[in-house]
Amino acid sequence: MMKTRILSILALLLMAVTGAMAQTETLLTTITATGKEQANYSTANVATVSFSYTAGGSSAYLAAWGWWGYGWTATVTPAEGYTITKCIFYDDANRTATDSEAPFVVETTEEDKTPKVNGTPILAYTSKGITKIEVYGYAPFAVTTNSDGNGNYWSTFYNASATQGFTADANTTVYKAALNGTSSVTLTEVTDIAAEQAVILKSTTGTVTLTPATTTADFSDNDLKGGTSVTNGYAAYTLSRGGNNNGTLGFYLYNGATLDGSKAHLEIPTSAAPARSFIGFGDDNTTAIELPALADDEAAEWYSLDGRRLSGKPARKGIYVKDGQKYIIK
Repeated sequence: MMKTRILSILALLLMAVTGAMAQTETLLTTITATGKEQANYSTANVATVSFSYTAGGSSAYLAAWGWWGYGWTATVTPAEGYTITKCIFYDDANRTATDSEAPFVVETTEEDKTPKVNGTPILAYTSKGITKIEVYGYAPFAVTTNSDGNGNYWSTFYNASATQGFTADANTTVYKAALNGTSSVTLTEVTDIAAEQAVILKSTTGTVTLTPATTTADFSDNDLKGGTSVTNGYAAYTLSRGGNNNGTLGFYLYNGATLDGSKAHLEIPTSAAPARSFIGFGDDNTTAIELPALADDEAAEWYSLDGRRLSGKPARKGIYVKDGQKYIIK
């Protein structure tokens, strides 16, 4: 069940990702036959190969043939968090057959030792055994988050893949975001991260693990965007704690030349952007995320209710915003 909340304040949403933002199919590991039911893995803990037999089946190993025999089956299984998209099986003469659908299996019959993939021999009555298996697919990767000082960690992520979705680990909540005009953002919890979608991540740990998965979440009302460029006629806003990295948290007008394509941003029409350099989080009904108070009011960043950044603590009476909270100056 999706849970909607409007956040009055967010922590700094900076992220560094280990691995490519646009996840692509890569060679995860090469499994090389080394003995009967034995193998060497070019990358460990990615996938395993296991053997099963018919009632009269058996297997053996020869250095020149690899695994061979009658009535045996070898099945390749991904380790937790990995997704296999295809396996390429090599016979004793480096001829190949590709299996692109799970289960990933090579087998022989009790009558014929020729290895078969999806029922088709690699080369009928010629192939003698299997020497290695190349395993392709997607690996999980880590997103590093920033602490808000109160046990939660935050980051944004843009999934640039056109086809692959992701799920986050059990310690993480994933949100999409919808603009409320130009003044605040509503966050809605989602179960996963669809292809070409940008999200906000809230975690109880400093690192979020994203795992390839089939996605079902609806992102039709998501206003978070990714990529390095901004839509023509719009201005970009990115999440930070202001120029000094110690002020009010929210979406700030981005003045750089190129956006970080791995992060999320919001876009506001340029007709509204000059009058608004900051998009806050919330109103009287928001759920606040408390942050450590600044020791000096003068060091904080103050804003008017319409989002204009002030030069310092206001002297005039009125209602202002500091650290994501409303203050009355009397």
